Amino acid sequence: MSFKEPLWTKDYILNIVNNFLLFIIFYMLMVYTTSFAISSFNASVSEAGLASGTFILGALVSRLFSGRYLDFVGRRKMLLFSACLYLLSTVSYHFIMNMMFLLVLRFVQGAAYGMMSTVIATEITSIIPKSRRGEGIGYFTLSITLGSAIGPFLGITLPKINPVYPLYFCDIIAVTIVIVSLATKVHAIVPGFRQRVEVKSLRLRTFIETTALPISFIGFLGAIGFASIMSFIGTYSEVIDLAFAGSIFFIVYSLACLVFRPLFGILLDRYGNHVVIFPVLFAMITGFMAIALADSSFTLLLGAVLVGTGYGSIPSAGQAIAVQKVKPNRFSLATSTLYMSLDAGSGVGPYLLGMIVPVYGFRSVYVCASLLAVVALIFYCGNIFFSRKKNA
Repeated sequence: MSFKEPLWTKDYILNIVNNFLLFIIFYMLMVYTTSFAISSFNASVSEAGLASGTFILGALVSRLFSGRYLDFVGRRKMLLFSACLYLLSTVSYHFIMNMMFLLVLRFVQGAAYGMMSTVIATEITSIIPKSRRGEGIGYFTLSITLGSAIGPFLGITLPKINPVYPLYFCDIIAVTIVIVSLATKVHAIVPGFRQRVEVKSLRLRTFIETTALPISFIGFLGAIGFASIMSFIGTYSEVIDLAFAGSIFFIVYSLACLVFRPLFGILLDRYGNHVVIFPVLFAMITGFMAIALADSSFTLLLGAVLVGTGYGSIPSAGQAIAVQKVKPNRFSLATSTLYMSLDAGSGVGPYLLGMIVPVYGFRSVYVCASLLAVVALIFYCGNIFFSRKKNA
């Protein structure tokens, strides 16, 4: 009987809880902020959407520097600082006076979110046994899936009861995040001499982990396609007379993630990267194409299952792959490199693919998303070929 190293430790569970709460606020306020800007400041849809863009910009900037300086500042210090900043920025929503205040607040909260999620993801990677890393990260990223399902639901339903309920609920969650952070034990990594020298330079490898770039590029392409779903699926489903299927699209997507993220994590640990990444990319290609060609609820929801199986597994499998070839003192850079790519894809996706809509219509958006997944597949195959040729 083979011995399995323990996975479900107290700190592993606390990090999952913290990440779950972090993403509930993230998704709740993303939904709430748009409607709030339109109703309170007479902002246009594009101006209200800018609030989401500034949040992602804040997250990108903070990830760039938090990954670089995490072990120098100290993981526990950065966790507590980002948790307190997240709390402060969340409470500040009660005092928004104009659109400029909102945009600055979204940037600051995005920075706190990017910093804290980088710390948590890095710590999770450090405490999971190497033999169960894919499985452990798979379970961990389910907290993101659950947050993405519960957050928007609360952000839509609570304002219908009372306009201030979402803010009070977020305040309570933000306080809980600080309490959980205080209770979580965080491992300290003492930077070595080489790391102390590198951090003083401005070379590329001191900001990102170059070995994580291939999987990060694949994640970037996938995030562009998925962001187009996040932005347009509601309108698209109404245009093709499948509004009900569109309304439950993300529920079906989340269920697929709940099933396949842990499964692919276990397969990655046992059989290697290719056994997971090839099915993931094929699922993305066929999923985006199913959405593009949808003429029935079944086809649209089949697309939700396939995209959930494909892109939904990228954050977990991608994180496990990103840290495979790096030492523990560069886990933070590898993790932030992947997550910056996912954030960047989410940020530019709606803008890039949205330009296609006036000329070619919504279906063309998802055809392009499928083609981007094909590019990701070709890139992955090319990376395998050149790696083997290099090592031959």
